Amino acid sequence: MALIYSPIVLDILGSEFDDFTFLPAYGTRGGILLAWKSRVVTISDPLLTQNALMAKVSAASGTPWWLTTVYGPQDDTDKILFLQELRDIRAARPGPWMLCGDFNLIYRAEDKNMGGLHQRMM
Repeated sequence: MALIYSPIVLDILGSEFDDFTFLPAYGTRGGILLAWKSRVVTISDPLLTQNALMAKVSAASGTPWWLTTVYGPQDDTDKILFLQELRDIRAARPGPWMLCGDFNLIYRAEDKNMGGLHQRMM
């Protein structure tokens, strides 16, 4: 979705998820929604790039940590730039870090369901 409004988030996730940020989709690709319960955690210092949404997660007890959610590009040239982007993001934000999402990368040959495996990009 190019735009996400509070009523959509509340309808999909319920009223306990009372705050959110998002990276809009481009056409039919990409898009990331990060929603949270503000009574449980605080999300701060959001950073949005072309393929990632990163934020600091803090709870009443415990050490703050970084969360990066990604939607990786389709093109092989863009994938190399995307991986460098992740390195740069990580270098700028030290501390505990969780990285998750759809990387659009193949980890093992058996993960590929169609022909055209590009082993250099694995």
